[in-house]
Amino acid sequence: MKKLIIAICLISVVIFALTSTRSNNPESLKPLNENEFKLWSNHGDTIFKRDSAVAVFEHYEYEYNPNHKNKVILPELCFIQIDDNPDNTIELIRYAHTIHPTTKIQVESKDQYDKINYWKSNFEK
Repeated sequence: MKKLIIAICLISVVIFALTSTRSNNPESLKPLNENEFKLWSNHGDTIFKRDSAVAVFEHYEYEYNPNHKNKVILPELCFIQIDDNPDNTIELIRYAHTIHPTTKIQVESKDQYDKINYWKSNFEK
């Protein structure tokens, strides 16, 4: 019985953590203000914050979602976050959104990208 209560508590904590991220707050996803924007830059495909590399632009794609209310084709910018700072994820999205306000933004973790490339390389042999 004690293990069941502990398991329920752990599941509750995980659900709470997953549903209460900063990205649920609309204010956290507004475009960067002028001072915040000055911290960010890019050189080629690399995005920097205070001269530290945060992400790399991977590709641009178009998506069609027939369930979208306007049934439009949506452009999407895809980035791979290369630093290990989760606090930079939302700011990276905001930076890209400031420059491209009507484009969908996707950020993948470097770890996820490394796993995909690992599996792709094994299939190519």
